[in-house]
Amino acid sequence: MSYIPIPEDKHFRIKRIGYDPGRSRPWLERLVYSLYVFAFWGFVVATYAGVPALFDWLGWDSGWGYVAMRATQVVMLFLLSAVIALMLILALRKYLGKVQERYGPMHYGPAGGIQTVFDALKLLGKEDFVPAAADWLTFRLAPAVTFVSSFAIFAVVPFASGWTLAETNVGLIYLIAVSTLSAYGVLLGGVSSGNKWALIGALRAGAQMVSYEIPLALVFLAVAVWSGSLSLGEIVDSQMGVWNVVPLFIPFVLYVIASLAELKHIPFDFPEAESELIAGYNVEYSGMSFAFFFLAEFVELFLLPALIVVFFFGGWHGPLFGLEPGTLAAGALQSLYFTIKTAVWVWVFLWIRATLPRYRDDQLMEFAWKAMIPLALFGLVLAAYMRLIWR
Repeated sequence: MSYIPIPEDKHFRIKRIGYDPGRSRPWLERLVYSLYVFAFWGFVVATYAGVPALFDWLGWDSGWGYVAMRATQVVMLFLLSAVIALMLILALRKYLGKVQERYGPMHYGPAGGIQTVFDALKLLGKEDFVPAAADWLTFRLAPAVTFVSSFAIFAVVPFASGWTLAETNVGLIYLIAVSTLSAYGVLLGGVSSGNKWALIGALRAGAQMVSYEIPLALVFLAVAVWSGSLSLGEIVDSQMGVWNVVPLFIPFVLYVIASLAELKHIPFDFPEAESELIAGYNVEYSGMSFAFFFLAEFVELFLLPALIVVFFFGGWHGPLFGLEPGTLAAGALQSLYFTIKTAVWVWVFLWIRATLPRYRDDQLMEFAWKAMIPLALFGLVLAAYMRLIWR
């Protein structure tokens, strides 16, 4: 990034905390954000391996002890989702700053590394009010529905072999069912606000999310047909030789596009278009209610790329360097592979958001119904045909 001169002011001096914009230190930024990735990985290892090991050491691995262990893992996953949101908000702001040749967060912490912590504290201190024209119960319920629908996907995401909160043989059906709930939260939030801009944003979001969930579900089915299973763990295991992105390239491209629409990111940000709707469906929200909408959006920014890794890029698979599969060391290494692959795809999503323009609403709706759905059906039929021939 080229140097941006800061004009001198004799009466005002910026109080710099941890970073000086006059001294560019890209090595510090790379170090800080690499440490964040490894801190996230350590949190995953503690959740899926550390907690069970602790309860096993205490002898609480059956009965109510098992229930307490699962409850502890759920609480840690909730904390993990909050950490993910803080990290991705910071990464987005820094990357947008780099692309647009301006400064991102830089003052609080090394390379601005704890800026989003202060943002979270600011939201905690803000008044959380309900507009007089809003429906109180629905207005309060909408952010919770949106966040729970995103957080619930964590239950079936396999970070490593056996590292799943709820291993089920119908994981894909669970994903399709749970992912549709977020549309309800967005619609409830916009309709209950008593604001015309929020209502327009909610209607846009509902039409967009429902339209793009259809090709997304068809992509899930294509993956299930090719892999011969609805279990996410078995789908990953089926990619020991060749990753699914090779035979299922068309469903892979459709999944990336539909995921961007589900995230409501550029070029699909019609529900939140600031230049048209102020802030869209969440314009009347403040404080922690707004934070839950924001939290859900950035949790999905991690989960949807993570599902790309599960469905198309071999999940946790990678060289084990002689480690015995099923051991703690092997699981930790597999979760590191999964984390790195997911981080790459998160960067791709941020790159798309930073570079593409917003298209017209009618263009993207026509693209969903006239192009995405027929191509998704073709991909499903092709996956079934290839399954019959080669497997």
